Amino acid sequence: MAKKEISEERKVLYYAGMIVTGIGVVLFMSTFFTFMNPDRFLMGEVSMGSFMTRPLIGFIMIAVGGFMRTVAARGVAGSGLVLDPKKAREDLSPWSTMAGGMINDALGETKLGTNKEVIKVRCQKCSALNDEDAKYCKDCGGKL
Repeated sequence: MAKKEISEERKVLYYAGMIVTGIGVVLFMSTFFTFMNPDRFLMGEVSMGSFMTRPLIGFIMIAVGGFMRTVAARGVAGSGLVLDPKKAREDLSPWSTMAGGMINDALGETKLGTNKEVIKVRCQKCSALNDEDAKYCKDCGGKL
């Protein structure tokens, strides 16, 4: 199976989603710093309506940025926007092949993948099991 690369459009969409999410977080968090300065409310510089607009816009930008990153990471069909199982498998193939590669790497580090078949030879005199390449029985010493 050929290794599939992620298209440039999906990479750009993912990074744009990260930027939109970052701007949304800054807008949302800026409300707390404004709230820490009560003099702005007392002086009439900030009304309650404009005070709540920034966190609302920030929250919406966080949600939109997260959606953009999901669509970019999983593809249009993989994220569920288009209900096409064949296209979804194609969109998700870079990640599914990567997961399969990680499993193969993990199995390679264990002894699970290195099970070799062990062949034993039974002694005709005492019926003891011996290694395949043994010339004499390990129990009775008889020739195999």
